Amino acid sequence: MRLLGLDKDCFSSWCEKLPEGSTMLVQPKIDGCAIGLRYKYGQLVEAYSRQYSEIIENIRNINAIPLSIDDSLKVEVELEGVLYSRCSNAKISIEELLSNSFSKIDNNSSLLFKAFHIFCSNSDELSNLTKLQNWGFEVPITLRTDDPKQVKRWHSQWIKNELFSSLPTNGIVAKCNSALTKNILGVSPSSPNWALALTR
Repeated sequence: MRLLGLDKDCFSSWCEKLPEGSTMLVQPKIDGCAIGLRYKYGQLVEAYSRQYSEIIENIRNINAIPLSIDDSLKVEVELEGVLYSRCSNAKISIEELLSNSFSKIDNNSSLLFKAFHIFCSNSDELSNLTKLQNWGFEVPITLRTDDPKQVKRWHSQWIKNELFSSLPTNGIVAKCNSALTKNILGVSPSSPNWALALTR
């Protein structure tokens, strides 16, 4: 389980790598901290960010992250999401919260979490999002299209603050929905080849 970044390559070049007619998903690129979670037999056992590897106790104090999911699971589940604040003028950054004790802000409800990726899944992205929701996670708003021009229109809307305006964002994310195409495209050392960030 590696928390990768997102490439910001040319969108047109990225689209050329996809099979014709591929379903693409567009989600908000939420400005927050990437978090990896591991559940064993449905119970949260490990959590980390790109900067910190021992944050499980801090994460347990965040209301938006379930401590248990499906108790019938017989295997470990690893997933990724983003932790962010609903308070744009928060005095303490999320990184500082993760690196320090939560003793003064137990059961923190000002921090939100949206899960968006299940590691080592053989299902398509939309199926994975449904599974995450069934496990009790909030997931990002997800738009879908097979038209690259529509993705560009959504990007223009985001730049004008007409899309995903209720969230703290620094771009949008385009993803390939197909599990087969995702496996073919694979990942680079720093980012998945099946996803792309579109920023300003």
